[in-house]
Amino acid sequence: MLSAAKRTILIAEDSITTRTQIARVLESAGYEVVVSVDGTDALQKLAAAEIDALVSDIEMPNLDGIGLTERLRANPDYEDLPIVLLTSLASDEDKMRGVEAGANAYITKSGFDQQVLLDTLERLL
Repeated sequence: MLSAAKRTILIAEDSITTRTQIARVLESAGYEVVVSVDGTDALQKLAAAEIDALVSDIEMPNLDGIGLTERLRANPDYEDLPIVLLTSLASDEDKMRGVEAGANAYITKSGFDQQVLLDTLERLL
C-alpha cells in the first residue's frame, strides 16, 4: 500500500471554513490536498490532476455532491474513485441518496471526528 504522502485527496466544499479545516486535517496526516468550491470545480480539478479520493459536501451551488457522485460513477475513469460524502444532512433518507448515488462512505458533520475521516480514507485507499 502506498503511504498517505503519495495520495492526493480532492475536497469539494463551498464553505471556506469547513474546506480549510478538512484540508488541515488531511495535510497533517500526510496527504496532498486539492480544493474545489463546488461540484463543477471538482470535475475540472479531477480532469487536471491525479486524484486518489474525493471528500465532498452535498449542499453546494452549481453541482451538488449527489450530482457530482452520480456523474463520476457514470464515467468509467472514475467508477472506482473512493468518494466520501461529508455533510450536515443526517437523515436516513439523505444517507440512502448518497449510497444510491455511489458514495463509498457517508459522514455527518455534526460531532465531526477527524479520526473517522482519516480511518475511512485509509480503509478506502
